[in-house]
Amino acid sequence: MKIPILMYHKVSPGQKEKYRISPEKFTSQMEYLSGKGYQTISPDDLLRFIKGARNERRETRDEEQRDKSSIVLVSKANARPSSVVRVRRGTLPQKPVLLTFDDGYKDNFTHAYPILKRYNFRATIFLVTRYMGKKNGWSKGNEEMLSWKEIEEMKKEGFSFGSHAHTHPNLLELSRNKVLSEIRDSKRILEERLGEAIIFFAYPYGKFNSKIKEMVKGAGYLGAFSTLPGKNGRNEDPFLLRRILIRGYDTKLHFILNLKLGKSRI
Repeated sequence: MKIPILMYHKVSPGQKEKYRISPEKFTSQMEYLSGKGYQTISPDDLLRFIKGARNERRETRDEEQRDKSSIVLVSKANARPSSVVRVRRGTLPQKPVLLTFDDGYKDNFTHAYPILKRYNFRATIFLVTRYMGKKNGWSKGNEEMLSWKEIEEMKKEGFSFGSHAHTHPNLLELSRNKVLSEIRDSKRILEERLGEAIIFFAYPYGKFNSKIKEMVKGAGYLGAFSTLPGKNGRNEDPFLLRRILIRGYDTKLHFILNLKLGKSRI
């Protein structure tokens, strides 16, 4: 099994652009996923799936006989018991998909959130902590960001959150100390605000190298999401998780091919 992770940014009306998808198109995509039997999973589910495979390779024949002690994984998203397949150390839906949003734009709450709830889907949003409740401080700097109150409401409904650094910089352009500050400060702020461990990170702009990857790991994260295309199998490096960018100008055919192939190739 290979699991697709879809990467969104903005869901709102407006000029068609790479990182903005219209609510109508987003609804059509969620309707397609639901109609084809896809069910959303959480990053925790994905990590257990990957780690289960890694642990399996290390198990002895005697340990395999103690299968009764295998961990049963229940998706925090919306897995239904009648539609699951057993994998070692857990269960996943037959057609799992992980939905992610980068940056934390307010339209994730005003437009995407109601649509996702309509289809009983959950998502993970990677937040830029400095700008929550304000306008974004990168790009053109004119986009409203999620408030902490909105984040709390989505959290109560089963949505999960991760770090997208503190100010959304290109980490490759920063000194080691500044990279560590971006990674650690965002984690600390999110944990203080949300009252839970923040264990997933998304590299801003998808920019990283082996040193940054090790710094993320050393800061206490258990996984990191890249912009490398493709789907994720059971041998994946949890700090190089692949995602499929869903662009505002993608057609339905693009979307279907993305799901099947990990990229549209057209």
